[in-house]
Formats: sequence, structure tokens, C-alpha cells
Amino acid sequence: MVPQDARRLLVIGFDDPLKAQEFLLTALRMQQHGQITVHDAVFITRAPDGRSTVQETTDISTGRGALSGGVWGLLIGTLLGGPLGGLVGGAATAGTGALLAKLIDTGIRDEKIRQLRETVPPGSAALALLVSHVHLGDLQRELARFPGAALVESDLSDAAIHAVRIALGEIPSDPENPQNPSASQG
Repeated sequence: MVPQDARRLLVIGFDDPLKAQEFLLTALRMQQHGQITVHDAVFITRAPDGRSTVQETTDISTGRGALSGGVWGLLIGTLLGGPLGGLVGGAATAGTGALLAKLIDTGIRDEKIRQLRETVPPGSAALALLVSHVHLGDLQRELARFPGAALVESDLSDAAIHAVRIALGEIPSDPENPQNPSASQG
């Protein structure tokens, strides 16, 4: 398991939600090749009228936690106490499952997602990735394939943020201070 402090947030903005989905597929392909580790991914889409939607990929929602806990409680309760035991067990474990899902946030924090909902401009989308073991040169190459994308936020190192901004075309490459494309960011 990767230590929590090795995980870094990378939020890239796109003018089209499909581009955000395409970049997630790119990141997952990079993961298969050992070029990055993706721990969580969240899409934030904001309609032109300002309404925003969030699609999380790994956090267990309270509803899903309650459903999962309830099914297991119903099954075990029925086996041990018959129909009445099933109802009592299902109700008790559904509440426990919902509580655990609320307490255990293994990915991008909910308060960060709330902030991003307000940050994403209307009519655009952002992909928030919680990553580690980033091979910076590979990330630069892939980001360069997404013209118009922009770095929204990141807690990567300053050198890595600079490299990402160059790859996205936000700042010109400085020939007197070249980045090392083979460097890794943990």
C-alpha cells in the first residue's frame, strides 16, 4: 500500500467532458505501463447554466455502503435467526455500512471536491486525479496530446507543476533551464 503522503492531487481542466474522460483512459493506460499510479479519479462537470455534477470513481457512497451492509446483514441474520433475524440484521448492518462509507474517505477529500465544483468554469469539465509514482516525462508526453487543457490545481512539486504547464502549452519551454523528462515524481 502506498503511504498517504506519497499521493498527490492533479486537477486538469478541459473544455469538453469527453476530453476529460479520454484523459482518464490515458492515465489508466499509463498505469498499466507503470508510468503512474492512480488512486482516485473524480469528474467535475459544470453546465453552461452553472449547475455542476460530480462523478466519483472509487469512494464508497453512503447509499452503496448501506446497501452492501444491509444485504450482508439480511443474509447472515436470516441464516442465524430466521426471517425476523434477517430484518433486524439487515437494518443494523445497513446503518453501519452507511456510517463506515461516510467515515472512510480513501480518495480525494469531499471538501476538496466541493471547492472544485465552484472552481470549474461553466461549460467545462475537470478531472481530479489522486496519483503517485508519476513518471514526469511520460505525463508530459500524454498531456501534450490534449490542446486546450489547463492545470487547475496540483500539489505536485514545483518542478513537476512547471513541466505540466509546459506540456499543456500554458508557459513556453525555457531552453536555458530544460526539464529532465525522465525524472519521477513520487
